[in-house]
Amino acid sequence: MSKIEVIKLRKMNTVNALEKIAKYQSSAVFDEGFKSAENLQQRKDDGLGCAIAHYSGWNGLQIMKIFAAALEDANFHGECEKVREWIANEDTRR
Repeated sequence: MSKIEVIKLRKMNTVNALEKIAKYQSSAVFDEGFKSAENLQQRKDDGLGCAIAHYSGWNGLQIMKIFAAALEDANFHGECEKVREWIANEDTRR
């Protein structure tokens, strides 16, 4: 297996894992909190957001760092830089 194939497989596994987390978080068990969601994608996005909040221990600064990493990965470099500025401002206030 080539290095590129390994990278693609890892990425696919990560996406599949995130998809499963989002589906679980937005399942009937959690429906009460998602009544206002208009469609399945919104519910899955909300579920993923809840999973990230839980993963980070509801630490807003950690959530911002995860958000910055996602923006960078998606090549939203300008937006990522703004979020990193927010992070730096939060770090200096502590």
